[in-house]
Amino acid sequence: MIRNTLIGALVSGASLAGTPASAQGSDPVENEVVVTGKYLADRLSTPQHTQPLVDTPQTITVVEDDLMAEQGRRTLRDAMRNITGISFQAGEGNPPGGSDAFNVRGFSARDDVFVDGIRDPGNYFRDPFYAERIEVTKGPASAFAGRGNVGGTVNIVTRQPVLAGRISGELGVGTDNFFRGTFDVNQVVDEAAGIAVRLTAMGHSADEPGRDHVFNRRWAVAPSIGFGLDGDTSFIVNYLHLEQNDRPDAGLPNGRNPSLAGSGIEGRVAPVHRTNFYGYSTDYRTVATDSVTGRFEHRFSDSVTIRNTTRFARVHNDQLISSPRFVGSVTTLGPATQAVGNRKPRDQVDRLFINQTSLTAKFATGGIGHTLVIGGELVDESNENRRRLDANGPVTNLFDPVLQAAAPIAYNGTRARTDVTTQSLYIFDTIELGEQWNIVAGVRHDWVKTRARGIDDSGTAPGFVVDFTRSDSEWSGNAALVFKPSSNSSIYVAYGTAFEPGSGAEVVQLAGGNNNAPVTAANFFVDPETSRAWEAGAKIDLMQDTLQLSGAVFQITRDNARTPGINPGDPAVVLDGEQRVSGFELQAVGRVTSKWNLFAGYSYLDGKVTRSNRPFEVGQRLDGTPEHSASIWTSYALATGFVIGGGAQHVSSRTSNIRPTATSDFVIVTPSYTVFDAFAEYDITDRIGLRANVYNIGDESYFYSFASGQSIPAAGRSATLTLTFKY
Repeated sequence: MIRNTLIGALVSGASLAGTPASAQGSDPVENEVVVTGKYLADRLSTPQHTQPLVDTPQTITVVEDDLMAEQGRRTLRDAMRNITGISFQAGEGNPPGGSDAFNVRGFSARDDVFVDGIRDPGNYFRDPFYAERIEVTKGPASAFAGRGNVGGTVNIVTRQPVLAGRISGELGVGTDNFFRGTFDVNQVVDEAAGIAVRLTAMGHSADEPGRDHVFNRRWAVAPSIGFGLDGDTSFIVNYLHLEQNDRPDAGLPNGRNPSLAGSGIEGRVAPVHRTNFYGYSTDYRTVATDSVTGRFEHRFSDSVTIRNTTRFARVHNDQLISSPRFVGSVTTLGPATQAVGNRKPRDQVDRLFINQTSLTAKFATGGIGHTLVIGGELVDESNENRRRLDANGPVTNLFDPVLQAAAPIAYNGTRARTDVTTQSLYIFDTIELGEQWNIVAGVRHDWVKTRARGIDDSGTAPGFVVDFTRSDSEWSGNAALVFKPSSNSSIYVAYGTAFEPGSGAEVVQLAGGNNNAPVTAANFFVDPETSRAWEAGAKIDLMQDTLQLSGAVFQITRDNARTPGINPGDPAVVLDGEQRVSGFELQAVGRVTSKWNLFAGYSYLDGKVTRSNRPFEVGQRLDGTPEHSASIWTSYALATGFVIGGGAQHVSSRTSNIRPTATSDFVIVTPSYTVFDAFAEYDITDRIGLRANVYNIGDESYFYSFASGQSIPAAGRSATLTLTFKY
C-alpha cells in the first residue's frame, strides 16, 4: 500500500490522509492501491482548548508536517497558502520588513504568532523545518491569547522528544540555485525514566525564482530533551537557534505619486519587467533568533492536570532594505524615467520572557459535566532600535535598473526603546448539558503597562528624547452554544471580543522608526481599540471520519478604530472609526476514495471601512483584503509506490487605501491571480523516496504581497527534486 504524505491536514478533526484500511471495518482487497496514513489527533494543542475540533465552536484549520513536506513548503508563508482568508503584507523598514506579516480575515496578525501556545517575537521569518503542524484559529481570541488576535491566531506546534528511536530527513536540489537539507533524529536515553533527546536541523540556500539579485540563506538547529515522558510528571526543554542572511526584496514601485495622475499607472504597479530589482548590492538582512522553552506538566489524576511553560527569546534583526520610488516629478513614463531605492535601515533587538500556568480539571455538578481551565500569564517584552536615518541611494533607470553599491548609513546616536509588561488571568469552562448541548465560555483580564522612550546617546538630538508610560486594563470574553445532532457533527453560534492597546503592538512595532520620532503623546495616550465578532457554523465528519466538511458565516467589527481628530479640542488621534468584515468560509478535507485525497477551501470577505474621519476611506475595502480566496490540493495513488497530485490557489484583487498625499486619493490595486503547483512521489524502498515538485507551472506573474509604496512579485516557475529517507 502507498503511504501518501498528504496526511498532514485537519479541519475540525478530520484526517486528510484518511484512516488505514484496517480501521475501515473491512480488509483491503489484495493488490488494491490504498492511500494510507496515521490517524491524527483531533484537538488543538493549547490547554485553553479542551474539546475535539469537531466540537470546538471556531473555524480551525490544522496543517500537518506531512502536507508541508509533500508540497515542499519552506516558510511559514508557504505553509499558510493552504489556508483561505489569509493575505500577506510587504513590510518596509518600519515596521521591520524582515518578518512574517499577514492578515487573517482582514485584520493584521503580525504579532499573533505563537509557538507551542506561547507568544513568539514577531521580527523574523519562520521556517517550518521543526514543526509538527500549524494550527490556525479564526475570529477574535483575546480571551484565549491576550492582546491583538482580532482576525485569528497562528500556532506552530514543534517536534518534541518521544520514546521511540527514529531518523528522517530530506535532501533537495532545484532550479535557481536551490539547495536544502533537513534532518530529524530522536534517541531514547532511558525508556524506564522516560528520557529522550531530539535534534532537528536545517540548511537552506536559494535565489528567488523570477527576481534578479535576490537570495535567501539560512540555517537552524533545534535540540530538545524530555524527562518523564509518558509519565504523570514530565519536563521538556526546547532550544531554537536560527540565522538568516538574505538580500531582501522590496519589489516594484507603485504609482502612488500624485505627479503620476493621468499617466495611466496611478493606482497600479509600475509597468516594468517583474525581474527588475531596485535595491543595491550593499542591501542585506541578517537575523539571529534564539529561543529557550521549558515546559513542566503534572497529572494529578485522569481529571486534573497542571502545566507551566516558560520561554526566553531574543531576535536581532540588522537590515538595510531599499524600497523603490520614482525620481522627481514624473508626469509621463519614458525611456529615461528614473527610480531610486529609499534605503530603510533597522538594527533592532527584540526580547521576550513569558511564563504561563494553567490548571485543567474535569468534574460534574448535579449531572452537568465541566471541563474547567484556570490560568495566568506573566510577560515581559521589549524592543530597541539603534537608529540609522532613511536615505536614498544612487538613481537608476526605471526600465533597466543596474545593480550598484550604495554608501553605508551610520548609527546616528539615538535609540528607540519600548517595554511592555503584561499580567493576565483567565478562566474557561465547557459545560456539557447532556449528550447534545454544550456551552463554552471564557473570560480573561489583562493588565498591560507600556513604556516608550527616545534615547539620545550623542547629546546632539535633545528633541528626540521622550519617556512615556501608560497602563491599560482590559476584559475579553468568548461564549458559544454548541448543538450536536450526532457524535460526529456540531452546529454552533459563538461570540468573542478582542482588544489592542494603543500603547501595545502598534507602538512596539512603530516606535523609533528611522526618520520618525519614537512616539508622540497624541498617538501614545489613546485608549485600546476593541473588536467583537459573531460566528455561526457547522462541522461534520463523514465516511468513518475520513472526510470532513465545515462551513461558517461571521462578522467582525472594530467599532472604535483609530482615526484623526477633526473637531475643535480633539487630540490628533481619536477612536471614532469603524471597520467591518463580513463573510463566510467553506472547507472540505479528507479521503474521497481509497486512492484520492482532497484539501479544499473557499473564503468570502467583505471588508470595509464603514466610518472614518478621512472621508476618502469610507467605503473602501480594508487594506490587503481579497474578496475571494480559494485553495485546493489533491493527490491520487496510481500504482504501488507512486502518487501524483497538485493544487491551485486563487486570490482576487486587493487594495491599499492609504492616501499618499493630501491631493491624491486613488488607491493602490494589485490584480487577482491563480497559480498552479504539482508533484509526483515515488517510494524507491520502504525507507527511501523521491519527490519532484513544480511551482507556478504557468509562470504566472503576480504579486504575493504589497504595501502602499511597492508591490513584491511572487516567485516565478521553479522546480525541485528531493530525496527523502526515514529509519
